[in-house]
Amino acid sequence: MTPGYDGAVEIDTHVRITATRSEARSLRCRPGTFSWRYARDGAPTALYHAGCDFAILWEKAGTASASSPDLGAVGGGMWRGVQVGRLEAMDKIDAARKDIGRWATARLVDYCVMGSTASDMATKYGYDDRHMAIILNEDLKACALHFEYL
Repeated sequence: MTPGYDGAVEIDTHVRITATRSEARSLRCRPGTFSWRYARDGAPTALYHAGCDFAILWEKAGTASASSPDLGAVGGGMWRGVQVGRLEAMDKIDAARKDIGRWATARLVDYCVMGSTASDMATKYGYDDRHMAIILNEDLKACALHFEYL
């Protein structure tokens, strides 16, 4: 676990593939980030899976601009517009935002999607490090409840 660029370290974790099968993986992350805190020390918890699902939905909802051209469909009768998968992800993110709350969603985006550390976020939101860790844990619990992991 030698530190890399920006203090990143490699951690070993298990990723659940099916209900009965998991696979060992190495993750590279900075200390204090979402992956570092919730993916290390054995099997990931419901909070880790909820945060990962939130990040996947957020990235799927914002993968491309709604007005971006489909370069593969220069001619022909292909439908041009927002992809159905993106619309579904946007609806799920909107439902999560309504259920979890606007500020909790913003903190989850910083933590799970952008890879900010709890310390960076404490400075951004005006808390000390210890309180920010507790707030982030509660935000992840709300996310896990919304996605029915708890």
